[in-house]
Amino acid sequence: KIAPTYNKVVCQLHFRSYLPGPMDFYIDFARRAAHALNMPCSGTIYLPTKTTRWTVIRGPFVHKKSQENFERKTHKRLLVIKDTNRTVVDRWLWYLTQNCPAGVGMKVTLWEWNELGIGQKMLDKAKENEER
Repeated sequence: KIAPTYNKVVCQLHFRSYLPGPMDFYIDFARRAAHALNMPCSGTIYLPTKTTRWTVIRGPFVHKKSQENFERKTHKRLLVIKDTNRTVVDRWLWYLTQNCPAGVGMKVTLWEWNELGIGQKMLDKAKENEER
């Protein structure tokens, strides 16, 4: 595990799947790829599992009182990447999307951190463009 230097979150990667086995295997793959790129990556964060239940009538006429119950569980996990260059994160995400197994969904949240005073620099550039 690589320790973060400044502890600034750069990327959060959410995983969803109906089957936890392939998803956990793929998360281990993603963590090993992050380690190979020297990216500080958190451990697997388990998010609450969403359970969806519904009831269906077996027959529309005589068998109305006979019903079937179904259940589907959506398992969710989270990986957090810290203190990494944006281009490295983009390359890592491209590699993960190319090797993603069927049945595993991913959602990416990216952050960009700018230095202090960026607003003043933007105003100065706008003034220079107006003078020209």
